[in-house]
Amino acid sequence: MKKEPWEELPIRSKVEMVEEVGEVISYLHKGIRLPADLLIEDLKYRSLFLGEEIQGDVLVFAEQVAFQYDYDPWHKVTSNVQEAADKLIEDLGFTPPPLYHP
Repeated sequence: MKKEPWEELPIRSKVEMVEEVGEVISYLHKGIRLPADLLIEDLKYRSLFLGEEIQGDVLVFAEQVAFQYDYDPWHKVTSNVQEAADKLIEDLGFTPPPLYHP
């Protein structure tokens, strides 16, 4: 049984959100909108329990994705979409490890 966002640990919700961001980008790349819209709605809902900064990041990401679907016939993942996704992921607490320079 799936828990509601207010019933689960914040880290579990954050992990789910990061996975959903990846799925949205995949759908955008393929030009498939409905499942992406549903995932974005879930991101918005989950963000309500995680603070204003994350809420803002989700809205910016959602806006960039919607813009691409509406105005770019090829549904490309642009640098604006990538930047919005990266900011959201980083503010959720996930960052890539630093590059190793021997």
